[in-house]
Amino acid sequence: MNQGHNKFIFCFLLILSACTSKTPEDRLLTFIEEKYANLYYNNEPHKRAVVEDLRQYFKTHKLNDETIEEVKTKLNQMNDGHVIIFDERKEKNIVYSSGVKFLIGSDIIESCTDCKPPLPKNKYQVLEVNNVPYADFYNQSQFQVSASSDWGRHYRVSRLLSQKTNNAETILKLQDLSGRMMTTTLAWKSVDQKNFPCVTGERITPDVFKVHVANLWCDDTNGTDWNRQQIVDNFRRQFDTVMNGANEKDKIILELRENGGGGDEEVEYVINAFIEKPVLLYHFKYLSRTHPGKMKWITEYLPFIKLPLWASDEYDYTRPDVHRPKKTFYANKVATIISSGCFSSCETIASILKNEKRSKLIGSVTHGGSGDPVIFGIKNTPYSINLPTCVNWQVPGMIYEGVGVHPNITAYQNPNTKEDNLLNAAIDLVQ
Repeated sequence: MNQGHNKFIFCFLLILSACTSKTPEDRLLTFIEEKYANLYYNNEPHKRAVVEDLRQYFKTHKLNDETIEEVKTKLNQMNDGHVIIFDERKEKNIVYSSGVKFLIGSDIIESCTDCKPPLPKNKYQVLEVNNVPYADFYNQSQFQVSASSDWGRHYRVSRLLSQKTNNAETILKLQDLSGRMMTTTLAWKSVDQKNFPCVTGERITPDVFKVHVANLWCDDTNGTDWNRQQIVDNFRRQFDTVMNGANEKDKIILELRENGGGGDEEVEYVINAFIEKPVLLYHFKYLSRTHPGKMKWITEYLPFIKLPLWASDEYDYTRPDVHRPKKTFYANKVATIISSGCFSSCETIASILKNEKRSKLIGSVTHGGSGDPVIFGIKNTPYSINLPTCVNWQVPGMIYEGVGVHPNITAYQNPNTKEDNLLNAAIDLVQ
């Protein structure tokens, strides 16, 4: 009896040791397989093939500074703009800026004061990057970015000409409005992450006011460790200050073309400025609390136990009484400009305004990414993985992921006009 008892303890300790001695590579794969909800929606064969490729890669490679870029490239093939592995060491996250300024929401360059030679303010289409056609540059660079859709990937690749994490020499061949060709070299400089405003406003005409919501996560990037409430309050202050400049009878243009998303309370604050009643914020569901990895084991060895893969559907609604801006515009005409640069929580705003018929959307389809992303630290490494933990719907039968929000009126920036033709179309829409 004592001998059998000792064998049991030995086996238990052996199992415990195996469970607690996971490598960083095992931990990363486990996080993906047990936390990543989109992996289980429609079984996602493409995403599973990427996971398997990563598993094979880790049979001969470790997760370290020498392999991290290749691991990023493999994860970017997942086709999910939220799936990102990053280095927690701040000194490794140096950002380089080229000085290139794009016309908002487009792949058309407007200016570059730091380029050599500098670009006069104009409109430029990129013809070549480092002496290769732009289409080839895209093919070479497409997995340097994470994206949920083809159009979102094109948008993010174009932004590699503006900001990225290395300063390799980059030569652009451009064509301006007159058809003149010119060549310039990007002058990459390391930049500090500054406190760019999250919300700005501009009077377009005597009765048209444009509010540009650039960011829905308004933290202090100067190094102060703000809590969540401080971040929300900062956004509210900026939104209220800007909207105070709008008049009671103004027509409103809501600019969302390059909003990369942020927090749900910020989403509510924007929505509650234009819609008085509570409306559906999210229809979503999480993976069940029994992790899929454990569920697979239970199903294999205890087939008589039936466990659901998903938790019950849940519904969140806006709370106008809790998150009501100081100034509201319930009766004002509103037009919203969107593009593939509108991502995640930004897409929630666009979707609600469209589905509630509160605003016409003009522009191009949004990026297509959602799912309550959560950061998981990979033990014994400086790396973390960001993973969506649920799936979200805009309307029954249509999820956000890889689909995006479609505009009421499809329009693109015209490179042959000096004006912002989407803004002009939005102004016409509210007249």
